Amino acid sequence: MHRNEHTVEIDAPAVAVFPYLVDSAQRLRWMGALKESEPLDGGPEKGARWRDVFEDHGHRIELEAEMDEYEPVERVRIRLRAGGFEATSEQRLEEANGRTRLTTVIETDYKSLAARLVGGVVTRHAQKQLEADLAALKELVEREAVV
Repeated sequence: MHRNEHTVEIDAPAVAVFPYLVDSAQRLRWMGALKESEPLDGGPEKGARWRDVFEDHGHRIELEAEMDEYEPVERVRIRLRAGGFEATSEQRLEEANGRTRLTTVIETDYKSLAARLVGGVVTRHAQKQLEADLAALKELVEREAVV
């Protein structure tokens, strides 16, 4: 199991941050490698599914995502499945004094031999991407938050 984790402090309340985590159109704005996100059923709620397409370094990865846990303004966990891997992405929000600490943890299990062989390299790259994405999210939310 490979793990990525990063925390960012956002100068906005959790209620302002949460929609950027669960709405496909909003996720497209701050997730650098995400190129398409198509809901397959319902809105953001436990059990909701969608299809995401990521493009990175000339590679296109299409995956199916399912919202495994959904606690509005507090926590969301998503199960991701693609050909060579399965992963969970959990985001926890903690609010204090109008600021939000957002922690994202991604755990990936590489299933195919080819994926396992490059797993370490992919995980290191994914960490850099996660840090860049959360920095972009922080900037976007702080710019657009209604104070």
